[in-house]
Amino acid sequence: MAELRVGYKDDFLGSEHKIALPDPGLALESDVLQPPGLPGGDFIVPYINYSLLMSRSTKQALYSAANVDLDKMQPVPGKKGRNWFIDRRVGHDNQIPNYPYQNSPWDRGHLTRRTAVTWGDDVNFATKASNDSCAYTNACMQHKNFNEDDWRAVEELVAKFKDAKKLTVITGPIFTRSDRYFTREFEDYPVRIPAGFWKTVSYVDKDNALKTQAYVFFQDLPSIKEAKARSRLRLKDMQVTTTEVSQWTGLEFDQALFDTNPLKFYSGPESISIKKRKELLKKHPDTLELDAGIAGAGSVANAREAFPLEDFYELIAEVSWI
Repeated sequence: MAELRVGYKDDFLGSEHKIALPDPGLALESDVLQPPGLPGGDFIVPYINYSLLMSRSTKQALYSAANVDLDKMQPVPGKKGRNWFIDRRVGHDNQIPNYPYQNSPWDRGHLTRRTAVTWGDDVNFATKASNDSCAYTNACMQHKNFNEDDWRAVEELVAKFKDAKKLTVITGPIFTRSDRYFTREFEDYPVRIPAGFWKTVSYVDKDNALKTQAYVFFQDLPSIKEAKARSRLRLKDMQVTTTEVSQWTGLEFDQALFDTNPLKFYSGPESISIKKRKELLKKHPDTLELDAGIAGAGSVANAREAFPLEDFYELIAEVSWI
């Protein structure tokens, strides 16, 4: 199995469209787990067609990154390719086992979806990839209604993606200061329940241009109570900037994921009101080119560098969540 676990490839979309794995920001660096079973002190855990990075405190992945080839998908039945296992390389005490999922409303929610990695040159290889996605390291606490309804919508977007056949998909949980915890009597530790989840989907379009979509879904009370919201859900309403994902997670993404996201930096949740336009231009005239309060494409990278988080929030007059 070890020889098959090549893991995530940053050049999967082509040598000119490399996407590096996210780096943990300063606040996360001390929380990154160095799995004891990995050689050479590596932090990234490789699997078949995907890789992940583990958190020491939550015992869940900070993210799971997959390469998806829709042209090579193989039909692997769930019963044959869904054998959950503890990854010994990570260590039993460094991951959430099966106990919180037993006789509870919480599902073992795949970060990298099982059917996203069931591809390869033959069914045998794809079956191994399917089973390899069922590592407990690749699971997070997802309420069954959320997992089978709201979250399923964006997972199916990947499975039925129309604009390209090769995708790079990165997924992870969102943890906040007010997270819930799952506990059972006499168990050793409480399990932290993510407040939400995010996903980025990158691909190369017909003009050989890299494109990125980013989504955030919150596991809030309405999403837990409602089991049939997917039919009314509009995915475009759940799209966000890459910046928002970075701010929610503390992860530092490849610059390409910012530059190729059509929402750019100051659209969506980070939109700045027109009232602040003159102040913005006066403070950073060489950095921003505003058109109705939205940063132009050419100024995105400079804007990110020019605005420390404290200054950024001072300039935001109003936050309008998508």
